[in-house]
Amino acid sequence: MSNRTFTMIKPDAVENGHLGAILEKINGAGFKIIAMKLTKLSKEKAEKFYEVHNERPFFGELVSFMSRGAIVAAILEKDNAVN
Repeated sequence: MSNRTFTMIKPDAVENGHLGAILEKINGAGFKIIAMKLTKLSKEKAEKFYEVHNERPFFGELVSFMSRGAIVAAILEKDNAVN
């Protein structure tokens, strides 16, 4: 059964030039990239995305990290993708 899943390549990986290698691993694992976008999360969008963690002590640091630079968001598809 084909499933779709979401992945986000974080700012440090993008900043350090690891995007190509990560995408190669994704493709090598048999995933098909359905959609992909280079974007930057605003502080507000990062807070909304990670709001499940808003009571945790690391929440502020997580939001700052994820909104500091570019990220790559992608929808992936593969048989048993979630597993």
